[in-house]
Amino acid sequence: MEPLVKYRIEDGVGYLTLADPARRNALTADLVEQALAAHQAFTDAGVLVGVLAAEGPVFCAGGDIKEKRIPGVPPSGVRLVDTINASPLLWIAAVGGPALGAGIQLVTGAARIIMAEDAWFAVPEFVHGRYPRPVVAALAEIIGARRAMRLMMTGEKVTAEEAVRLGLAERVVPAADLASAAAEEALATAKLPAETLTAARDAWNVRFGARPVA
Repeated sequence: MEPLVKYRIEDGVGYLTLADPARRNALTADLVEQALAAHQAFTDAGVLVGVLAAEGPVFCAGGDIKEKRIPGVPPSGVRLVDTINASPLLWIAAVGGPALGAGIQLVTGAARIIMAEDAWFAVPEFVHGRYPRPVVAALAEIIGARRAMRLMMTGEKVTAEEAVRLGLAERVVPAADLASAAAEEALATAKLPAETLTAARDAWNVRFGARPVA
């Protein structure tokens, strides 16, 4: 299987990079399997802080529209989203380029989000006749139901600066500085006591009590 995900552990930080730019880092079954294997390697090594990034001009185009859907079986991307949401790691997302649909849902599982100046978010499904319930639900947890509803119904592009204003991201940096900024934040976080990181992670995974424990 070709490498669609790159990962490494450095100084207590796990770096997981989506590396399928030819398919715009869509959440295909193969990419998801490799990402889950990387996540397992992190947990086996006791890593508590992770950086989620991507190669190429698109951070993540969302779910795999070519994947054959089986009634009652969720799309492959759901497995990765659920894993990040319930992960024992505190995740920092380094978003460069657009994140669309399920790509946004994946990013919202990260406790912190740093965006490149040219990055943006959009939920295009609704204007094309599909209701992206899980994506909008994940957005609503972060920015509120009415704002999430507006983004879904208009399909509008949310720039990095607007994402910070909405509370969807916390910081915007030049594209050339994105990787180093995320690494700097992750390394500083990884130096905190393990029990502090675990408490923060547990609180985030249930959104400080707003969602049930998985």
